[in-house]
Amino acid sequence: MNSALIIGASRGIGLGLTQELISRGWDVVATQRSPSPALAATGAQVANVDIDDSDTVAALAASLAGRTFDHVLINAGITGGRADTASTVSREAMAQLFWTNAIAPIRAGRILLPLVKEGGSIGFMSSILGSVGGRQSAWAELYSASKAALNSLTRGFAVQDVGNRAIAVLTLHPGWVKTDMGGPDADIDVATSVKGLADVIAAARPPGQRYVDYSGATIPW
Repeated sequence: MNSALIIGASRGIGLGLTQELISRGWDVVATQRSPSPALAATGAQVANVDIDDSDTVAALAASLAGRTFDHVLINAGITGGRADTASTVSREAMAQLFWTNAIAPIRAGRILLPLVKEGGSIGFMSSILGSVGGRQSAWAELYSASKAALNSLTRGFAVQDVGNRAIAVLTLHPGWVKTDMGGPDADIDVATSVKGLADVIAAARPPGQRYVDYSGATIPW
């Protein structure tokens, strides 16, 4: 039986991916920041984690000592103030955006990396908006910058932390999805996104890192 640990699964893509992997016969441990009846109903083993608080991630890792997973996914993110720009955002709001979207996921990845099986993979939920090479507009400039920062940090993580271990690193774009974050006008629904993401995760093989979308298409850094 394949196994996965999903950080941030109380709703949206994290919840949908938990449901999708369980439907495929995977054993899933999934985390929530606050109680989620929908997550409890999936049948996953549920734990409480606040991605912004590394101590809660470390406590989870300690509670799972002796277990390993085929895939660990760090799924966390906030949009920040949608109307904010580099010219208007406060220091506090910008710090929170970068902490949640870039710093906290890498800290969590470093804590949880020992739980990944050799031959397995670890993934970070990013966005195509974090692509510097593919960026053609100034839309969502601060959210995009925070995801570009995450992408840069995952590159260092793959080289320094994973190194020569037989573990694949996935930097993932779920698509523009109809969630609370994506909004009702997005391109695809959660079911389409998570089916593709599950396929990408199941097919991931080390070594190396890939920046891909839910269909497996490569995205320029």
